[in-house]
Amino acid sequence: MLLPDEKTTPQWNPPPHLEARFSRRRGRRGTSSPATYTSQAILTASNLATTRRQTLLEARKSLLRARALHVDKVRRSRADSHEAVSERLLALQASMHAAQESRDALLKKIAASCSSEVAKAKRTAVEMRRKREQEANALKQSFEDRMAEAQRRRDEVLKERGRKTRERGSSGSGKRMTSEARKEVKVNQELKAAKKIQRVWRASKDRKVVADFVALGLTIESVRDADFMDVSTRFQDEEVIRATSKLLMRCGILEGIESVEGAVEKCCRTFLSAYLILGHPGEVLSNDGAKEKDLITRSKDLLIAFESFLSSPSFPTPDELYNAWSEFSTAFDTWKSRDSEIFIQTMVAQYAELDLIWQKVKDDTTGGVAEDFKEGIRENQLLLLVRIRRLAGERTRDLIRTAVKESRRKRLPRKEKRDTKPREVPSPNEAVSTVPATASPPVPPPQQQPASPVRDATPRMGFDSVTNDDGMPSNRQIIHELSLDKEFRLKPRRRSPLEKMCEEAAKAAFWAQMRADIAEGKFEIWVPSIAETVRGKLLRLLDPKGTFYRVVAESIDIELIAQQCHHGTYDHEKLLSYVLNLLPKICSPARDEDVKALLEDTASDYTIRLQKLIDVLEAMQLDHANFLLMISAPQVIPEAIPYERKLFTADLEAGRTSLTKTTAWLQTAKSQLPGTPSTVEVHLHAFLNLLVGLETLEGTDIPETFHLDHQRITDTRAALRSVILGGAIVLTVKTLLRRDVRSQWKELKASVAKLLTGENSEVAEGVRRFLEETTATPPASMEAVRNAVNRILQRGTADPVVRVVANRIRGFVKERLAASNSQDKVRLAANAGEVLTGWGVGEWISEMGEINEKVGVWYAVDRGVAGGFYEGILGGNV
Repeated sequence: MLLPDEKTTPQWNPPPHLEARFSRRRGRRGTSSPATYTSQAILTASNLATTRRQTLLEARKSLLRARALHVDKVRRSRADSHEAVSERLLALQASMHAAQESRDALLKKIAASCSSEVAKAKRTAVEMRRKREQEANALKQSFEDRMAEAQRRRDEVLKERGRKTRERGSSGSGKRMTSEARKEVKVNQELKAAKKIQRVWRASKDRKVVADFVALGLTIESVRDADFMDVSTRFQDEEVIRATSKLLMRCGILEGIESVEGAVEKCCRTFLSAYLILGHPGEVLSNDGAKEKDLITRSKDLLIAFESFLSSPSFPTPDELYNAWSEFSTAFDTWKSRDSEIFIQTMVAQYAELDLIWQKVKDDTTGGVAEDFKEGIRENQLLLLVRIRRLAGERTRDLIRTAVKESRRKRLPRKEKRDTKPREVPSPNEAVSTVPATASPPVPPPQQQPASPVRDATPRMGFDSVTNDDGMPSNRQIIHELSLDKEFRLKPRRRSPLEKMCEEAAKAAFWAQMRADIAEGKFEIWVPSIAETVRGKLLRLLDPKGTFYRVVAESIDIELIAQQCHHGTYDHEKLLSYVLNLLPKICSPARDEDVKALLEDTASDYTIRLQKLIDVLEAMQLDHANFLLMISAPQVIPEAIPYERKLFTADLEAGRTSLTKTTAWLQTAKSQLPGTPSTVEVHLHAFLNLLVGLETLEGTDIPETFHLDHQRITDTRAALRSVILGGAIVLTVKTLLRRDVRSQWKELKASVAKLLTGENSEVAEGVRRFLEETTATPPASMEAVRNAVNRILQRGTADPVVRVVANRIRGFVKERLAASNSQDKVRLAANAGEVLTGWGVGEWISEMGEINEKVGVWYAVDRGVAGGFYEGILGGNV
């Protein structure tokens, strides 16, 4: 083994990877010697390690600096977030503090209002307690007085008996009586005789009072067997009231109230009500609640005690009768106080309905209609006024004034407050003969027309057409509307949303194209036609015999305007200025503001001003047509029915229509009636079939005689459908929530009526939300209400409640259509509110009054126009 020399440098053996690298370096050309390479390798390795170390240190420093920056960034962000959270917490605390203050203020306000209500309730309770204590004390005092009087009479009787015994003993002694003693005996005998006579007279008088009442035959059995209305009428008879008051006065029940006006009669009616309650509980009591059951029990106790007294009358009256009367009167007052508000509302609605009838007929002087209605309406209104005053007291005037004002506002036609009479008034002849092209006011009466107006006009429009080509009602439709409503006025045609959108788009395109052409100087395309349109509209507003007509016709020369436009010399502002200066002289006062705004608008574009001018002229044409309609209506209305009949006959003769659907309609109604009904009965039944129904009526099912009434039939069916379904829903809700069906729930009615105009699927949920917001109803009852409403809407007339309400509403309308004279109509109108309230649909009194009013006139007009055709169909002649 060779040992290395100590003086020699030891050989360095690098690792394989470094060796490979160094060996590659030695293989290159121009490399140094091995010794030089070795020293360089040593230096290179050292530098490499140093470089790597520095690189690692720099990387470590960079990482540490990045971490320090990240930590600093996180620290700053957290500090910022803490500040933001602090700010949010402060803001939240401030809002919570404000909410707490608002809540405290609201609670304080509610507490104040509740305290006032509680104080008011306490005062009422104290007053009622004081009143009852006074009544009880008065009753107790009367009992004590009667007992004291009885004790006094008993003492007198006992004293008299003792005196008789002493007199017998003294007479038996045989002693001689002095003259003074004989006088005293004589006086005593006279007193005894007078007392006996008085006692016998009182007894006979009491027997007569009892006999007079017994002669009336009033028992529970007799009242139960008699008709309710007959018994009610009999209880209002003066003879019954007089006999009852005498007996109750003798019994001491009416003591202390003789001086109060009307108190005796009121107590007598209250007493007689016990017979009605036991004899006809279904008619008197609408519910079967605890108060009603208690009232029936008290009535039974009172009449049992009273009939026991009548079987063996003796005075003073037994205490059982006094106690029974006191308990019954208290229970009756409690029950009546709850129902009195319902009665007041019903009677006030009836009063307002009679007022509406009078407002409609007071100006009708034909055939004495106003006089016939006036007497019946005044009679029924006075009767209602007395009843309302008896229940409402000093509130009567305010209640009636409010109801009448509200009903007139809703149902009377609104009069135009503005003056729509044109300043350039047409002549009377023009009012009857001139027919504007756009508004189509009524044609003259039939006797003033040419021989063949129908044959000239009808083929152009067709039998089923009710409008002219410009969308306005035809003359035939206008006369038909006037026969149904003498206050009928023309209005802009109702358009669907799609029609409105199409019309607005077409107008926008028209005026945009016109604006572009005028900007390019192409006046000849637009100006002459626009001038012709404006000239035509102006001339239709003027009297052909007037000065303005000639001036306008001569001033607006269409040929001259066309020539000037062709040569480029026309001033389009000149026409606009001329027309704008003319409008204030011929327009109605109602259009002064529109014309003034048009005159003052000088900044707008020419086409915009022209568009506004056309709109104002169309509005003036509508005013003009309505004015012509107003002054010609008195001449047209009397001849409307013969005129319609004549036109329909002409259509039949010309083959433009037939009676196929009318025949099927009448035959169907006839088959639904038993026996051999008259023509009037068949027509009435068929007429009601058109109006009453929940399903949609197709236009192909409407008889030919109603070709002008398609929209009216649709609207009436929708109104009656709303009443039937709404009444069934409200009645069901009242029943499920155990409310009095006669009490009006106007808020629920308004909510249901609004919901029925939408989708059926939303009605039940809407009713549930309403009950949640307004009542404290248990969830189980809520679910029952929702299911019941869904069942009603899904089953329709198959549901028993809907079927009952529909039959009642149909009978209600039928009874009023069948009324032949003014007395019957007034009587039915006066009882309408009471009938509907008894059925549980009192919320729809106003709606049913409006429907009956319109349908009644419509039925009479249809009977007058097509009655002959109906007679022929049912008689087999057509």
